[in-house]
Amino acid sequence: MRTYPFLLAAILALVIASPSRAAQNPNPAQAAKTKKVWTDDDMDQLRARGLISTFSVAPETTEEPPAAPTEPATYTTYASRFEDPEWYAQQAADLQAELDKREAALREAQANLAQAAEGITQPGIAMDKKNPGVTPEAGIDALQAQVLEVQNQLDELSDLARQNNISPGALRS
Repeated sequence: MRTYPFLLAAILALVIASPSRAAQNPNPAQAAKTKKVWTDDDMDQLRARGLISTFSVAPETTEEPPAAPTEPATYTTYASRFEDPEWYAQQAADLQAELDKREAALREAQANLAQAAEGITQPGIAMDKKNPGVTPEAGIDALQAQVLEVQNQLDELSDLARQNNISPGALRS
């Protein structure tokens, strides 16, 4: 049997290149559709029938209550943030939260080490979790250093507040 590859390739090229009848004839459902240009009057009619909704209220329906005279807000301005008691309070609150978190981690590590020393393995020392030191004891030392670091930052903030004549109660609020 003899094959004709050139003839087969030519027929295939003609079939692919010829335009399809579906592309030439539009869909009857699409041909029947007419485009509508909506005007403001049409929108008002649709809005009255409840067929459309908008997120803004029409200007004619907006009623504003009479504006009550408001007193201008008075804010104390400071030449520097170091003179602002609220800044000190925010910084002290952030440092205190960090100190509480680190102290809790230190207490948990100390309790786990004490239980492991007594032969209690639950909860014990989690060897699969990150440890701040090579040994559990070194990890506790590292946690103690972190607690001391945050306490020193709180002390420095307190000293700075005292130098800028901020009352000690501002740091505690």
